[in-house]
Amino acid sequence: MLYRKQLRRQQIKSAIIITFLLLFALIATYFIYNEFKDARDAKVNSPNLEVTFHEKDKDKITLTKFYPVTDSVGLSSHAYTFTVKNERNHRVSYKIELVDDLEAQAQDGCMENLIPKELLKLSVRKDHQVAEAVLLSDFENSVLRMDSLEAGKEENYTIRIWPVNSSFVVNASSHYHGRIKVTEL
Repeated sequence: MLYRKQLRRQQIKSAIIITFLLLFALIATYFIYNEFKDARDAKVNSPNLEVTFHEKDKDKITLTKFYPVTDSVGLSSHAYTFTVKNERNHRVSYKIELVDDLEAQAQDGCMENLIPKELLKLSVRKDHQVAEAVLLSDFENSVLRMDSLEAGKEENYTIRIWPVNSSFVVNASSHYHGRIKVTEL
């Protein structure tokens, strides 16, 4: 009888300790996630739009090596994600551009060693849409997409970029530096 009481006390004590440890781990994980999420996400606000970039490089797109791949491999390559949210009570139109990052090009010293836009394919995918591969040079004035949002709505975007298979000879150390720019119209 005495043995059962001690065993029961030990089980209750163990259950309390395990519950406390799990609760502590859950709370710590929550605070750590929120701390790093805020540090990672970069918000860019205009009068009506809030744009949140979810990557550590924020709005920067960088290719540091020229390794041509097929479209199927390119469409599964590293993604640059961001969210556009309409903060107002009326419809807002906007455009998404991919502009050259002249600052990064100068910092890297790769002005003479850039990947031509004719050799880069890009995919801009809005939530739940089929991804489509298009040559970067085919976008007029670097505008990837023009769209609008209803009041209080948001859209998630994914951009992927990759060098295309081609017969052109390009140095394997060629670079591309760009910035995603979302502008209210």
